[in-house]
This record gives sequence, structure tokens and C-alpha cells, in this order.
Amino acid sequence: MSERGVACRRRTGEDMISLLPDHLLCQILSDVPTKTAVVTSVLSTRWRTIWLSTPVLDLHTHDFPNVTAFASFITWFLELSKGSSCLHKLKLALVSERPIQDISSESSSWDLAFVRGHLEPYYFMTQWIDNAITRKVKHLDILYPWIFGMMPLSIYTCVTLVSLKIQNVSLADTENVSLPRLKTMHLENNIYATDALLEKFVSCPVLEDLTVVRKGDTVYDFEVLRVRSQSLKSLVVVLIGREWWYKACRVAVIDAPGLKYLSLKDSKFTSYVISSLSSSAKVDIDVSFDVDIDLATDRSVVRSFFTMLSSVRNMTISQTTSEGICVFLKHEPLPQFPYLIRLHAVLYNADLGNSPNILESCPNLKSLVLELSNLKEEELLILSSSVPKCLRSSLEYVEIKTPIRGVVSEIELVKYFLENSAVIKKLKMCLRSGRMNEESNIFVQLLKFRRCSPSCEVVVEELEDTFQGLDFLLWF
Repeated sequence: MSERGVACRRRTGEDMISLLPDHLLCQILSDVPTKTAVVTSVLSTRWRTIWLSTPVLDLHTHDFPNVTAFASFITWFLELSKGSSCLHKLKLALVSERPIQDISSESSSWDLAFVRGHLEPYYFMTQWIDNAITRKVKHLDILYPWIFGMMPLSIYTCVTLVSLKIQNVSLADTENVSLPRLKTMHLENNIYATDALLEKFVSCPVLEDLTVVRKGDTVYDFEVLRVRSQSLKSLVVVLIGREWWYKACRVAVIDAPGLKYLSLKDSKFTSYVISSLSSSAKVDIDVSFDVDIDLATDRSVVRSFFTMLSSVRNMTISQTTSEGICVFLKHEPLPQFPYLIRLHAVLYNADLGNSPNILESCPNLKSLVLELSNLKEEELLILSSSVPKCLRSSLEYVEIKTPIRGVVSEIELVKYFLENSAVIKKLKMCLRSGRMNEESNIFVQLLKFRRCSPSCEVVVEELEDTFQGLDFLLWF
């Protein structure tokens, strides 16, 4: 378009976005939910039908007065866009609380199918998914509020799929699973015909991001989770629920040497077999040790679990896991983590005294972040007189992430690190806002502490209000 033409359009008040060609406008609308894209049709005649050409269908039942309207729109859209060669993304989120309004005698056949099928739209779900797969869908995201009927078999051999996220669906058994381009897979609360099917399903050749979630009280589930992958970079496993109610996962076998991130959240302490874990992997552990640690046989299970993680360089442990570790430490020391450089731990008040014992297993630790839970004013902190090796030779950064309240145990903890850390460069804390008198008292106490490292920088961060996020530096 000439400069004169552009200037003319500017004078008439037409926005610059509308001047873009159709394929760019479709690309813009592809990045927003379909409901938002549809709204653009009222902007002008230029926008009236643009959204119909977007290769994306992203809908939630909350966008409609009832499930019938939701299904009607999907069927209409897919029928109207038959001429389009591709449907890059199909994302359908259904919820159970939306009411179904009265269906008139003039309703179409698919309306009546909802009545015959107890108002469940799974009657059409397989058709929608098959339609998307035929049109070379790349991203398929199905969120269902309760267990949905069998997914179509075409989902196992979709050669164009790059991302698959399914929740509360049933997966039939099949020998033929081929997803050559799939890189992201999120599976939550699904029914798998067999454990072998699940293993095949997660063994895609280029899979990089896998999340497997089992939570709630579903009666059907897998007993063994096997993840073997050379391409996998991120693995999240969530196993939560009441074992007496459902068929629980008993064993999780993880063999993925390329992992950069591993997260385990487990309320029943599944038996883990973790091999070939890269030292560069970051691990987040939120595992409840549901065993009798007082028994030597059960302690060996816990010991084995941590030994399998002993090669990692970056680890986060939850309060639940920390509690189990502290019980274990009453009987024997933790396995060594010779490569661990960064540790983030959440410690309950009663377990804070075990900090030196935990650090004793991390001889080369450089960075430590602590979160403190439920500290009491009157509770004393008794720390071991021994100084872990990392404090003497490697620990450079300590952060107490929980706002300091000035209780005795907190001050003692800060004192311990200042007086025993020989090479520490920075100790960071944060204080509650609006407590100037308490802050002044804490500053005075900090200044009195003997310091082991002459170059230690103490950063005291005020979170809100009084100093509006200002940092105070105390140089020793």
C-alpha cells in the first residue's frame, strides 16, 4: 500500500492492526482463547470473519450458558471450517457444574444425544478429536471433570502431534503407538488399560517434557510407572491419594539420563528405581516417607532413595521430606551428596537443629536457601557443636527466605552461619514490614556477632511498607 493510502486510512481513524494481511491477523488471534477471537468480529466488517480462519479452537464450558451450547458451537465451527487444511490446536476444557438448560422439541440430533447420554458430551468428543487429528492437529488439550469414555485410537498414531495434555480420560489398549513428533505430554488422573500401555505411551522418541499425575480417589490406576527415555528433559511425577481407596502406584522406574529437571511429589512413598540421573539435573523432592524409619529394613529403603539422587547438583526438599530426613538422622547419617552445590530446604521448627547434620552430607555446597516453618517465640535452638565441611571450605551464599521475626531460634541460626562460615560472601534475610523497633534490635544483635569471614555481606531486605522494599547492607 502506498504512503498516501496509509495516510488516508489514518485520517479516517482506522487502526493500524487492521491494515495487516489476513494471515498475520489470524496468527495474532491464534494466540488468544477462541472466545476472545470471536469478540473481535464486532470491531468492523474487516474483522467479521477473520477469526473463522484461525487454526485454533480453544474453548471452556464457562464461556457458554450450558454444555449444549458449548457442543453446538464446536460442531458448527468444525463444520464451517472444513475447507481449512489444518487445525493446529484443539483445547477443550469442560467442567461439571454448568447447568443444562431445557432442550426444546426442535433441538438437533446431537442435542437429544446429550439427553440419552445423561447430558455428557463425550458422545461427540471422539468425533471432535478424530476431526482434529485428520486436520493435522499439533496441540491437543482435553480437560474433563470426570472420567470420560475411551479416547479414539487415532490418538495413538497422530504423526503431527507436538503437545498432548489429557485429564480424566480412558485409554484403550493397543499394540500400535507411534507419536514421532510429540515433545510435551501431560497425563492427569487417566485410566490406562494396562501398565504396559502407559509405558509405551510415554516412550515417544523425541519426548522432552512429561508430567504424570495421579491424585484424588479414582478407583482405577496404574501399579507400575516406567519412564525410559533418552530425550526426556523434564519429568514431573505426582502421586497423591488414599491408598486404601484406589489401586496405588507401587513402583516408579525412571531411566532418563538427559533429565534437566525432576520433580517427585508423593504422599505414600512409592518404591523408586532411579538410574542414570545426570549431575546437571535439578530435583524437587516432596516425598512422605510412609515407612517405619525405626526399622533397619525401612531405613535401607530411605537410604537407597537418597543414594539414587546423590549425583545431583541442585536440590529442593519440602517440609514433609525434611521431617522424614530428621527422623532418619536419629539412627544414621544421610548418604553423601558430593556434587550438590545448591540446596533449598523447608524446615519445621523442631527440625531446625538438624541443619548441621544435613549440611554434613553436602561437603561442597555453595548456596543454601532455608525456609523456616512455625517457629515459636519460646523455643530454643540447639545446634550441633560440629561444623560441617561446607561451612569451612565452600559455602558462599546463605538465604533465610522466611521473614525474620526476631525470635531466639532465628537469631541463633543467623549467628551460627556468621560465626562458622569461613568463606561466606553473602547472607541474606528479609524482615517483616512496619516493625522498626524490632528491626533496630536485630541490626544491633547482628553487629555484635563474631564473624568468621571478614568479607561477608549481610543483606537485610524489608519486604513492604516501612522502607518499600529497600535493602540494607551490613558490612563486616
